[in-house]
Amino acid sequence: MESVERLPGLDKWSPSHGFEIQRTELIRWGHALWMTRSLPGVESLQQTIAGEILASGRPAPETFAELDGAALCVALGAVAAGRIPRGSDRTADWRMVWPGDANLDLEITIAKRKKKHMERAAFATDLANAIFALDRDFDLVVDLADSALPKDRDMILEKAETIASGQTQGDSSKWQMRALQITRAPTVLYSGGQDPQPSWWPADQSRCFVFKSYVAGPDAHHAPPQVRICFGVPYDSYVNPIMRKADAPQGTEGLPFLVAVDIADLPGAFREIPRVVSGFLPFWRAVSGILLFHSMMNVDRVGWLWRLLRNPHADVALPEELCAGRADLEDIMETGVQLTEYKSNSEAV
Repeated sequence: MESVERLPGLDKWSPSHGFEIQRTELIRWGHALWMTRSLPGVESLQQTIAGEILASGRPAPETFAELDGAALCVALGAVAAGRIPRGSDRTADWRMVWPGDANLDLEITIAKRKKKHMERAAFATDLANAIFALDRDFDLVVDLADSALPKDRDMILEKAETIASGQTQGDSSKWQMRALQITRAPTVLYSGGQDPQPSWWPADQSRCFVFKSYVAGPDAHHAPPQVRICFGVPYDSYVNPIMRKADAPQGTEGLPFLVAVDIADLPGAFREIPRVVSGFLPFWRAVSGILLFHSMMNVDRVGWLWRLLRNPHADVALPEELCAGRADLEDIMETGVQLTEYKSNSEAV
């Protein structure tokens, strides 16, 4: 909180909805500000963030992402860093240094959902709510490769009333419904890989999902039924933020160039971006790697979720000091600190 209050002009500022209501945001901002507080050149970015908070109550997503991505790199072991001054030529956002004088240029961008993505997510959520039934003894999984028409929705609702466990129904060119036996443990909501992509799924569609369920009680012996709606969105939603940087690279010749993408607003991006960019990497030789991230906070922890992808075709590889034990892992990684650590350190609160 004090890191936010130290921003220019914010010593007497207070959130419009009160500190308690906006506490989560304030701690996320303060964490990134504290992690980057000593980086050369950060003052101009702090000034911009302060002005945006005073004007609208929060920093612009693009501005905060530039700070947050650098803060994550510090958390991942960067021992020095500095913001690259803006000039007439296109430059990266930051120069980051890992042990052994391993330098790289860091460019940070943000991925945003498009209107079509939001419309399809809303349709899938509405459909999941409409066909959910607590008295079923099986899960319903519906694959929607494209935005469904009203008649498709009506047919899905009809099939959901009559389908039996083990059956598959639908029009495989547009949608398919499967009734699956429940094999999850009572306390498990979702297991990675449990709904593999069907063979007919269009190659140009990324696959997202929403689900409807209840949480099992402490004495439950069986997991409650679920409805899982897997819906398609054009893959350009996932690849465009990186493609823009790859087509006009802003790194320094001879140095690794890392593109960091804040994916907080793009559901499923941790899974989909690695899949959809794999075919582009041979053509993006100026891009050494991709860092997918978004900030996270829960009751007692603040930090980031992230995945680091190397480009094996890059002209200049990412430094091993960054990649060792971190790059090309299948899992989503988490880096952060316990909030109790901050309570005993007034400078970091």
